[in-house]
Amino acid sequence: MSRGVGVTALTERVLRTDPAADPESIAFAADFVRLVLHTLGVDADAADDDTILRASLGPRTGLSEAALSALLSEARAPREQAGIGPQSLRAFGARFGRAHATLLAEETRDQIDLVTFAVLHGTGEALLLLDTLFAVAARRGGAITRQELEHLRSAARDLSVDEVLVTALLRKHAAGLIEGDRRVGLGTRTLSIGRATTCDICLADPQVALIHAEIQPQVSGGWRVVDQASGRPTLLNGAPVTSAPLREGSILQIAHFKLQLVVDDSGVPSLVVEGERSFTSLSVRHLRREIGDISLLDDVSFTVFSGEVVAVVGPSGAGKTTLLHAISAVTPADSGDVLLDGGDFHRLLRADRSLVGMVPQDDLVHSELTVEESLAYSGRLRFQGDVHRSEVDEAVGRVLEELDIAHIREQRIGDVLQRGISGGQRKRVNLGQELMSRSTRVLFLDEPTSGLDPRASQDIVGLVRQLADNGRIVFLVTHDLTPEVLTQVDHLLVLVAGGRVAFFGPPKDAARYFQVRTPDAIFNRFGDHSPQTWAALFKESKVHRKYVVTRDRLLGVDGVDRGAEDEDPPGRWPGFRHLRALTARYALTRLRDRTGLAVLAVQPVFLAVVVSIVFPEPTGRLLFMLSLSCLWFGMSASVRELIADRAIWQREARIGVGVGAYVGAKVLVLGAAVIAQCVFLAVVIFAVFGMGDYGHTPVLLAAVCSLIGLVGMSLGLFVSSAWTSSEAAVGTLPLLLIPQIAFSSIMVGIRHMPELAQKLTWLNIERYAFDAIIKAGTHTAYRTRKGIYEIQDLGGVLYRLGLKPDEPASDMGLSLAELCAILGGTTLVFLGATVAMVAIRTRRANR
Repeated sequence: MSRGVGVTALTERVLRTDPAADPESIAFAADFVRLVLHTLGVDADAADDDTILRASLGPRTGLSEAALSALLSEARAPREQAGIGPQSLRAFGARFGRAHATLLAEETRDQIDLVTFAVLHGTGEALLLLDTLFAVAARRGGAITRQELEHLRSAARDLSVDEVLVTALLRKHAAGLIEGDRRVGLGTRTLSIGRATTCDICLADPQVALIHAEIQPQVSGGWRVVDQASGRPTLLNGAPVTSAPLREGSILQIAHFKLQLVVDDSGVPSLVVEGERSFTSLSVRHLRREIGDISLLDDVSFTVFSGEVVAVVGPSGAGKTTLLHAISAVTPADSGDVLLDGGDFHRLLRADRSLVGMVPQDDLVHSELTVEESLAYSGRLRFQGDVHRSEVDEAVGRVLEELDIAHIREQRIGDVLQRGISGGQRKRVNLGQELMSRSTRVLFLDEPTSGLDPRASQDIVGLVRQLADNGRIVFLVTHDLTPEVLTQVDHLLVLVAGGRVAFFGPPKDAARYFQVRTPDAIFNRFGDHSPQTWAALFKESKVHRKYVVTRDRLLGVDGVDRGAEDEDPPGRWPGFRHLRALTARYALTRLRDRTGLAVLAVQPVFLAVVVSIVFPEPTGRLLFMLSLSCLWFGMSASVRELIADRAIWQREARIGVGVGAYVGAKVLVLGAAVIAQCVFLAVVIFAVFGMGDYGHTPVLLAAVCSLIGLVGMSLGLFVSSAWTSSEAAVGTLPLLLIPQIAFSSIMVGIRHMPELAQKLTWLNIERYAFDAIIKAGTHTAYRTRKGIYEIQDLGGVLYRLGLKPDEPASDMGLSLAELCAILGGTTLVFLGATVAMVAIRTRRANR
């Protein structure tokens, strides 16, 4: 860029002081100093200003102290002031004459303003200039005044700096405006509250509306808070209000600010304003993910801060879910970084998944539990270390209050078949599970308003806004771009096909950028350009520089980024605690399912009656029915169990719950139920048929039956892990049971089977189960041709069935111990295969 006469003359004067100085560095420093002095004015006491300017310009330009001193001295001359306007020129001419005014106008013609400075020197230098402006303003009066704040906000707009970064710089240089305590007296006039500097109570943060609320005195005494249709929630004692009385002790919350009405000892009322703005930053940098030649994410970069809600929008297949999974480490990107406060976010998540909360579109809650129980068990899974019951109860109470569902804490959640809480309340419980841990800092919500009526949708979005105001970062995947939603949103992240960013910034800027009247018309513009063109246009735009580049650069400004790389991540969660919590929850849900519980209780009773009617004596066929029934108990009880709550499990797997704990809880609860069924049936048959006369003991018979039931349970769990629908899993049962009967030897003796069938019997579970039941005793009943039942030793029945060889007579085939070892080993094999299958499915689902 060409320089005017004034700039050249100043450069020459500085070069006389330091001939080795770089002319371009002098020119930059001159622009820098002029803009600071023009924006804030020339201060009479220049020493402190110069100290700050030297600290900013020295490292950047490399100019010597002599050169900087000469430049600062020259820059304060009237002819070197940037941005000389017509009024200033007229005043200068009246004082020094028209000739001097004309010369000044000529000399300052090519001097740049803030807008040109940002374009010419880039985002980093613009932030350095704004940071210096804040430092100088804060130094001059010991605090930044409202008038200076307005000048600084105007300068930020000219420099294309995101307003949230203004708040960050306020936190660095004048924290009193956004943090600490302030006291504002209440009188007889209305007080306005908002972000505008003209408000009586100025809350300098973009999360606050320009005029957010008013405190109005009442004729009858007292005060009333009235929301000014800001679109953002105004909370009174934790509940959103539009108009409500304000009493002593009441706490008003607007964004992260809390205003409490207090009365001092002399009876004077006032509002105590407290603010503690957190600047936790989540920075996504150059994320890319591909499958073959298909791009899922293409150079996605942006930065968000705590307290912000980001609406992720785009057509189907644009990579919205893929992006959220990449950020949350469910399925990391092929390349790129995700940083939390400058530290590796994924590294932190490997140690503590509670940093992230993921709320899917479907309500993944157990319908049999109450609201309180659902939250309590979620807390036990999410908390780290050994947590006392009182801590869990405290967290449950906090979440119930935060989500405004304390009044339904004891109600059953229910589902479409069993009436429970409403759809909107179920959404809140679904969300509450992710809020049990106070360490949750980033929330991902996938279509949280789907299926809800407009009123419930507005309530949910308002709740999302409140959760962000409490210091969280919230990503909201949605297709709803109505004003009711967008007023609660800080930024739109618009993705197009291939996972390319077409826009990131405030909703009000999105309509202007896409040249549409309202943001909901953005989708109509996607066909105007290819996805690659949309991404390229955005990267070249002022919006990208303002809301992407400047945010990323801010993280390097001293005093703003706190950094987390050196923090020690918390320890890993113990699996035993998860196993205990999952077992308790699963047992409770099974006990609450009265229909299912009744079926489990009736099965052994019904089969005992049937067997007692059909079989007059304990023949081999009765023992076969006993073994087959136990196998059935296990299979029928478990064949759907890993399908029914698979979505819930996959959600909990993302927070670090292990596959072993999940399958282990199923095994413990189902195993107990199956063992109870098997023991009942074995004891009844033992008593009814006098099995003691045949060498059986109730303990051994019940133990063998229980082992067979566990084999069936493990097989059922494996089938459940392999299928995606309950219908398919249940339909598999006949395909498994019929071969068990056919190859068991009860229908055709093994030695009479074809050779292939004989070999296949060694793979048949029922062969070993039947054999083990027989060998649990010493004799069986045998019906002679005359119809008389006699007691027969095991050799005969085993020989007819083909379960023992012809010779010698003492060889009874596999021993009971060997049979039990085979059955136990089979159980472990199926359980291991189940764990592996669940792990594979979980990884696939979370890609």
